[in-house]
Amino acid sequence: MDTYTLLKDIFHTIRKDYAGFDEVKERHNPSPALTMLAQAHYNHKMTPIMPLQAVSQYLSNLRDRNLKFTMDPDENYQPFSRGFYVRRCDEGLFVDEVTSENRLQVGDKVLTINGQTPERIVSTLPNPLLASDIPEREQWTGYLKLADHMIVEHGDGTQEDIVFQKYPHDLPKEPQFNKKEDTVILKFSKFESSEDTEQFLQAHQKDIEQCKRLVIDLRKNIGGSEDGYLPLLGYIVKNDGLLKDIYGDRTIWTNYTETNCQRSIDNLQPYLKSEDADVKEYVQSAISYYEQMKSVGWVKGEQELFADGEICITKVGPEDVVILIDTWCENEAEQFVRIAKEQGRAKLIGRPTMGNIDYLNPIKVRYENYEFTYPISKTDAAKNGNGVNDKGIEPNQYIPFTSSELKTASMIDTVIKK
Repeated sequence: MDTYTLLKDIFHTIRKDYAGFDEVKERHNPSPALTMLAQAHYNHKMTPIMPLQAVSQYLSNLRDRNLKFTMDPDENYQPFSRGFYVRRCDEGLFVDEVTSENRLQVGDKVLTINGQTPERIVSTLPNPLLASDIPEREQWTGYLKLADHMIVEHGDGTQEDIVFQKYPHDLPKEPQFNKKEDTVILKFSKFESSEDTEQFLQAHQKDIEQCKRLVIDLRKNIGGSEDGYLPLLGYIVKNDGLLKDIYGDRTIWTNYTETNCQRSIDNLQPYLKSEDADVKEYVQSAISYYEQMKSVGWVKGEQELFADGEICITKVGPEDVVILIDTWCENEAEQFVRIAKEQGRAKLIGRPTMGNIDYLNPIKVRYENYEFTYPISKTDAAKNGNGVNDKGIEPNQYIPFTSSELKTASMIDTVIKK
């Protein structure tokens, strides 16, 4: 498939089939992507990675991280990390996490990237890569992948020109346990299975039962599986109850366009070859359903629960529960935060979450060695203008990001000294 046809199909899909277009249409602007590829073609610099970069920038401007465009790894392309992450505030742009790049330390200040100051980049950036108008919510990872080097100022005042390297993708860390005075801190960077979470909790059960305050740190949690936070629900519910009641409103709206239905059918077709009779019967039923729903348009329905709705969630743990949240708390972790806020038992401290839970039920589309993913359903809250896209779930106590946070465990200290 040629690049023009690929772009045309993606732009059309966003306008007609993507569940969130009504909410993001004011930010819909294909021009930078088209200009980028046209210039590359004119200058004979078109490469297979150019469509990946152009479409990724186009999707970034829509500010819904459920929209994804990826490229299959090959001998010329491998997904990579720069080995560190940065964050901006009124004081400047700072390294806030180091994973592989040993020339950097948390707290190093970024003076220039490819010769430009962060402030100038923000004011003149011709593409929407940063995905936010709020400094502490900006996403610099994509921009750094396009750059070659940066000059930083270390803590001792010395400056260094860091020529960027490519490192393997960073993986989520294992759950972490910590105890400070009468406070137990549980940190999750990803929710795996309920069995994994239960095993982790069991290993520290005595400390959790005896603590006066429980802190659940979800500041950097990519989500994972809703099933993975099931064992934690008892620590945030106000009273015993059934999962189906505790989860909250599950009303969704699904966009049954002809394209969405046909793509759903195409994705199901391979499973008709299954030797499992039950699987085959389910797939045949689903295909028949999508055939009937072609071009029906928006239909109200109910989101399927991740577990048996009749499961009883029993209140456990101390009454004083705190959940630490931040921009990089997203997806399934964000659902957990939503439930906690609706329950009202736990106090949310930190900064608003990513805002990724308005849209669901993703469809994957293959374009030779590229894959495009977009959701076809939206929550009732999003439909009624009460969604969290681009703003996230607000904390009960907001703590703005400053460079001093990089030198101390200030958010944890705030909780302990409370």
